[in-house]
Amino acid sequence: MNKQAVFMRDVVCEYHPDFKSNSSLKQFALAMPARFNIELLIEETLAHVGGMQFVDESGYDFLPDYSDSKTVTVNRNSRVAEISSVETKIGAIRITAYNPFKGSCDYFFVPRASVALVKEPCYARKSVLKERIKFTYSSRGDHYGKFEQYRVASFPALALAR
Repeated sequence: MNKQAVFMRDVVCEYHPDFKSNSSLKQFALAMPARFNIELLIEETLAHVGGMQFVDESGYDFLPDYSDSKTVTVNRNSRVAEISSVETKIGAIRITAYNPFKGSCDYFFVPRASVALVKEPCYARKSVLKERIKFTYSSRGDHYGKFEQYRVASFPALALAR
């Protein structure tokens, strides 16, 4: 399985109102997940489950808390997950991570106060400092090192975190 298939199976078809109530759409989505904008569907699903307004603005995706959704894949070779372009984020970050070692998703909520602690510079482009978030995964103990403190138990927990 890949990121799109797992996100579709574990998140969108389980929680998105248009998919969970329509068996034909769910069946098609599970058979052909690459035909969908999975990142947008994750954002819509977070808004629905979390009772937030999805706005997709620069620096944030949701109101009233100005939080942002990011999706990421743990790299099979390096065991590193990297989220780029976080320099404009102004609120909490809600991360849905595909873990290929487990074939499932993990979820992380980084509160607004902690975003500055987990961001790091990666390069400058046209006088703009680009920032990223990097974390590593260890299959020994199913652990994300220093990032473990931000892991939440489920997608609904991620959507409802404040």
